[in-house]
Amino acid sequence: MLLDYLYQTTGVYLFYGRIFATSVTTVFSFALAMLLFPPYIRFLRGLNVSSEFEKGGTAQPGPVMPAGILFFFIVIATTLIAVRINPYVTSALIIYCFFSIIGAVDDVAKVINQRKVARGELSKQDYQYKADGISSSLRLTLYLVISFGVALLAYKYIPNINKSINIPLLSINRFYPSFPVWLFIPFMTLTIAVMANGVNFTDGFDTLATVPAICSLAFLGIISFVSSNSVWSSYLLIPFIPGLQEILPLIGAVIGTLLAYLWYNAPPSTIIMGDSGSVGLGGFIGILFIFSKSEFYLPIVAFIFLLEFVSVFMQMGYFKLTKKRIFRCAPIHHHFQFGMRAAGKYASEFHIKSKVMWRFHITSVVLLIVGLVLFLKIR
Repeated sequence: MLLDYLYQTTGVYLFYGRIFATSVTTVFSFALAMLLFPPYIRFLRGLNVSSEFEKGGTAQPGPVMPAGILFFFIVIATTLIAVRINPYVTSALIIYCFFSIIGAVDDVAKVINQRKVARGELSKQDYQYKADGISSSLRLTLYLVISFGVALLAYKYIPNINKSINIPLLSINRFYPSFPVWLFIPFMTLTIAVMANGVNFTDGFDTLATVPAICSLAFLGIISFVSSNSVWSSYLLIPFIPGLQEILPLIGAVIGTLLAYLWYNAPPSTIIMGDSGSVGLGGFIGILFIFSKSEFYLPIVAFIFLLEFVSVFMQMGYFKLTKKRIFRCAPIHHHFQFGMRAAGKYASEFHIKSKVMWRFHITSVVLLIVGLVLFLKIR
């Protein structure tokens, strides 16, 4: 909005371009987050809002939580500088806002129940079952209802979000199938809800979800920019989606904030994302995969998130049927953590978590490259 005003008053086309706007929101959100994180961390530390139970003695206090609430305000404030509101931006912001609020309720409930444990009103075992302010079933219902409502509105008011599906390895000239409306709307709803859960599950280790999220957003930003250009989309044989470039400043704002979050979570971590960050981020990424017609690239680029979700789903279902487990523990990053712990090759739990985290990060970068090559060139 501010950049539009500058363009109208000065006539300088630089202020109109989406690449410049995205650069501005990325840098500004990073700088604002770097400025606000230290006082925010001190504020939470003063409130004794820790992600872990105090260990006493000389042990360092655990990281504070949640960073997601600060994420929300930084992203919204930064986006208003450069975004031009259209249905894509509006729909993405609705998902991000409502899902962040649902996650924030859970974060606040965790803090309240931690204090009940400290006062002896709740056992640590009971805390594991009552940590969430919203039950898992109600939370999933809210994800689905909100996603379904946004899917209906998007389908009605965004002409280019038609039910055509972009299939990997095939150009739209050869094969560009369509889902019937009764199938496309539930498909869009489930994609958003699954991604919200997937990112939330992945955030079990500090920063584990951050690099996969940045990689997913980088992929979505690149293909959104290319798809919104009629010449490039025609040359690359991909869908032409006018107006999609308006989500680029929003993507930049989220990436800039996540980079600052990584800065303050260089081991040892000082603040964790919390549900308010991971759930909102997951829903946001999910709807962008739909808007960019790259739903079938989600299992490639966002493989880590999907793997985490599927591992929990499989573990719960198999245990209910057989009373046995497929994995040592779910989500699957804990399966690798327990395996490394049992092997006894690592000096500490810190080394084990770092090993798992970095391997997930490297996998995400490789899958980003694979996804871009498949989407842009191999058709």
